[in-house]
Amino acid sequence: MKRISYIIVIIMSLIFAVSDYFIVMRQSYDKYLEGEYFFRYQAQTVNDHTDDWYLSEAAMSLDASDPKTSLMHFAKTTVYAWAPAGNNCTVLSGSYTIEDFPLGNLKFEDADKDYFYGKKYTYDEYIEILNGMTEEQLEGPRVSDSKMRSYLSVKRFMFILIGVDVALAIVLFFLYRAELDGAVDLVLLLGALYGFFFEVITAFVF
Repeated sequence: MKRISYIIVIIMSLIFAVSDYFIVMRQSYDKYLEGEYFFRYQAQTVNDHTDDWYLSEAAMSLDASDPKTSLMHFAKTTVYAWAPAGNNCTVLSGSYTIEDFPLGNLKFEDADKDYFYGKKYTYDEYIEILNGMTEEQLEGPRVSDSKMRSYLSVKRFMFILIGVDVALAIVLFFLYRAELDGAVDLVLLLGALYGFFFEVITAFVF
């Protein structure tokens, strides 16, 4: 009876490990729909100043060292924008997060524009975008949180668990053939404990 209990725990941990992968993946998308997770969209800063304007008194009176002023009037560079509100949004430029930045000073790629203004990716599109990102991109300005793709870590843990259980099954086969009942019970206990702690770690980390 004790052995059956251990075996049930091991099998259930495998089933939960596979289901956890899909659950965490779905949770990531749900958090995206709720706004907890979000994408930032690449845009170019623009202005309509002429060359003469930069020599004018109005230009000279501005503080070009201020990041917001610099982006609005002087620097034409790439930023990442999100959270549009009225005629403004929030932008990320290097290490600077600038709120209330005028939308009139940004130019987006046409493909991104609808999503910047609130259109949501489908589940498949969302997962495809995340899966297509490198680790460096995932830590970059494009996504709000690298945990958006934590389901891949769950997947790696799942394969580790499967590998350990396969190894346990092979060991158990030889121990059973050798009629080493005490060793069989010990290995089953270790397998059950490993599966249990795997589920606990998955629940708390992901």
